[in-house]
Amino acid sequence: MNSGIFVALLIGASAVTGSAQAQSKDKSASPAAASAAPTTSIAASRPVHPADSARNFDTESLRFATSWGNADIIRGANGPVVGTVGWFRPFDVEKLVESSPKAVEEAKVFKTNNFRGSLVSALGAATVGVGILVAGNNGNNASTPIIIVAGAGAIGWGLHHINVGYAALSKSLWWYNRDIAR
Repeated sequence: MNSGIFVALLIGASAVTGSAQAQSKDKSASPAAASAAPTTSIAASRPVHPADSARNFDTESLRFATSWGNADIIRGANGPVVGTVGWFRPFDVEKLVESSPKAVEEAKVFKTNNFRGSLVSALGAATVGVGILVAGNNGNNASTPIIIVAGAGAIGWGLHHINVGYAALSKSLWWYNRDIAR
């Protein structure tokens, strides 16, 4: 090993240690006085919630878990399923989140988009099915591919609206959860 590198490392380490010791020596206050110092303005500006507000949030907050086009709305971390939404599943999310006005607005957006998306997607799937049946029965005319493409377009439009609906459901639950502690 090159001794010049070793000497440079030793000198660098001693310089860093010396500056660290100089910075750690505070002549103005003892450690006990430093711990008794007032809190910063950031900590003071945070709202102080009662001790049971965390427990209230843990038991009252809502979340959803999706599975095959449906979403179970669950209360708390391991709580019960309070409702299931999905294709043609009418569940009153607005009533569930009625304590938060912004959550109710988003729940209405979810309800509208979920119904529209479900209806148009189902009609699109039926249209594609009819187009395939007509094509299978030797109906080699120009309308057969048009029917299939129109049905596929309707499915895409409907799935987009279902996706917008689930985004609104997520926002609705977020607004509800945000307003729990207030």
